[in-house]
Amino acid sequence: MKAPGRVVVYIAAIILLLFTASIAVRFTREDPRKIFLRNSNTRVEVLNGCGINRLAVKVTDVLREKGFNVVSIGVTRSDSFAESVVLERADEDMENARYFAKRIGCKNIGKDVDPALYVDVTLIIGADYLKLFPDVEKKF
Repeated sequence: MKAPGRVVVYIAAIILLLFTASIAVRFTREDPRKIFLRNSNTRVEVLNGCGINRLAVKVTDVLREKGFNVVSIGVTRSDSFAESVVLERADEDMENARYFAKRIGCKNIGKDVDPALYVDVTLIIGADYLKLFPDVEKKF
């Protein structure tokens, strides 16, 4: 039989581990209000790059539901984008593009800073749009 002191040490270690885990979860979890506020401060341009009719409008609706401030909708000159791309338009450090891409799950990020556009990021929707927006076809 184990000594009673060892049992107490094991119980204390388990309690300490659970306490540490709960604190870690609390500090790494993002506040939904802060996310929505950050999203609403991100000015987004949405461009249809794959030629599917009304796709930019549908994606805009999804982004607005997430709180993003979509200020411009359009189409690209070419409709042959195989993959979606997020372009940074305002910040040389690409903070906006990294944030937006993380929020929508896009892996392709580029930089084409142009302050005259008055947007923070441009989303070019490619043929892989269902990976990023799986429910978009249910719109309208």
